[in-house]
Amino acid sequence: MATKYPLRTKRKEQTNKKIARAAQDMFYRKGYDNTTLEEIAEAAGVHVQTLYRHFASKQELASAGDNRWFQMFHDRINDPSRTANTFDFWRNWLTRTYIYLTSDGGEKYRKYISVRHANPLILGQLSEIRARYEDLLCISLAKDFDMSPAGVSKPRLVAGMLIAGSSYTLRRFEVDHTDLVSEATAVIDEVEGMFGHLIKPRQQ
Repeated sequence: MATKYPLRTKRKEQTNKKIARAAQDMFYRKGYDNTTLEEIAEAAGVHVQTLYRHFASKQELASAGDNRWFQMFHDRINDPSRTANTFDFWRNWLTRTYIYLTSDGGEKYRKYISVRHANPLILGQLSEIRARYEDLLCISLAKDFDMSPAGVSKPRLVAGMLIAGSSYTLRRFEVDHTDLVSEATAVIDEVEGMFGHLIKPRQQ
């Protein structure tokens, strides 16, 4: 009996990913507004009621990938064994993530960004996800700087700069086909150049 629940959880995760992938493929091909949940369910090979058990709305499906990446980020930045400071961690995270997402040349990811930016409802959810990234970066920077993360603090302002810089490089990548990795790391280097001196030595 004890093995049934992990197996059930694994199947649920697999179905979740299958539905999310089918949704993104449909959004690419037909556009967000022209895609129905019934079509997504059919493409994923599941009943529409199964889809509803995993995702409450089309908007939730559209941001499923972003939520999945955020959860991975959450787990890794909070890993007790992490030794890198926040600037190095964020630089390495974005570098690995963007290399993975643009491994096919970047066109698919560019289209993914365009679909998100074209719909106000999706943008609202993305804004909430970005705020959660900023909160985690703020907390991590506060530890680096030995400061409080509360209020309009230096950690909050620096975290906001890192997130704003990331959003800017994504817009340039979408419109101008820039090198996403090099521009993202250049932003972090610039911010670190201004505030890296605030990092306190870690206690051994």
